[in-house]
Amino acid sequence: KDLLSEEDRAFLGIYINKVFLTDESLNAIRSRFEEESSVQLRHFLVDEWCSKIKDAIKKKDENDQLGNGMPSLDYNVGVGGNWKVVGPAHKQRFLEYQGDDTPTGCEGSDLCAGKYLHQIKALLFQSAAFGRWIGLLTSLGFPLGYRGKIRRFRPGLDYTVAHYGILTTNAVLDSTLCFCSGDGKQCTFDEATGELIGSDDDAVWESGDVGGFECYIAADESGEDQGPDAEYDEEDDTKLLSVYA
Repeated sequence: KDLLSEEDRAFLGIYINKVFLTDESLNAIRSRFEEESSVQLRHFLVDEWCSKIKDAIKKKDENDQLGNGMPSLDYNVGVGGNWKVVGPAHKQRFLEYQGDDTPTGCEGSDLCAGKYLHQIKALLFQSAAFGRWIGLLTSLGFPLGYRGKIRRFRPGLDYTVAHYGILTTNAVLDSTLCFCSGDGKQCTFDEATGELIGSDDDAVWESGDVGGFECYIAADESGEDQGPDAEYDEEDDTKLLSVYA
C-alpha cells in the first residue's frame, strides 16, 4: 500500500527532486536498499534549494579561505556566527550549527549556509511526510524517533574517529545530506582518447584521494578498547559498510 498521499508528495516536492517521488523510483530504491542496506541519491534536492545552499557554502569557504588548495593551520577558522566547535579532539572535531533558521538579512553574507541547512532540517527532515517517505523507501516503517545535526567538516582540519562512546544497542537508520565539491555527476572514461569526461572536482572526489566517507563497523565483542596504538589486522577487519560522501 502506498503510504504517501498526494499532499505528502506535493509537500516533499518543494524540497526533494521529483524523480525520487515516483512509484517507479521508490520501488527501485527500496529494492537496492533491501539488498545492500545503503543507497546514495545524487541531486537529492530541487535545483532552487540546491543552488542557494551550494552558493552559500562556497561563499563561506571563500571568506574563510578554505579548500581548493588553501589549507588552514587555524583550528578556529569558521568558528562564530552560531558555528561551534565539537570535540574532544582525540575523538572528533567539526563545526556544528546551533542557530535558528531565519534567513532574513543573510543574503549576500556567509551566514546563509547554516540558516538554509537548518531550514532543510526543521522543515523537511523533521516532517511527518519525510518520515513516511523514509519508511516507504526502506521498508522499515515510520521512524520512532529523530535526532540530527548540521555539521561542517573543514578541509584538512575536521574528522570523526570510531570509538566506544558512539556504539548503539538499538538499530538506527542514518539519513545524511552531503554537500561537497563538484556537480555530483558520474565521470566517464573515453577509451578512444584516453581522457576522463567530467569536471575535475567530480573526478578528484571520485578518486577517493580527497573528501570524506562514513564507515560502519561491528564492535569488538570482547568489549576491550585496544586504544589508538593497536596494530591493524586486515584479516580481522570488521568493517561492514563504507559510504563516500
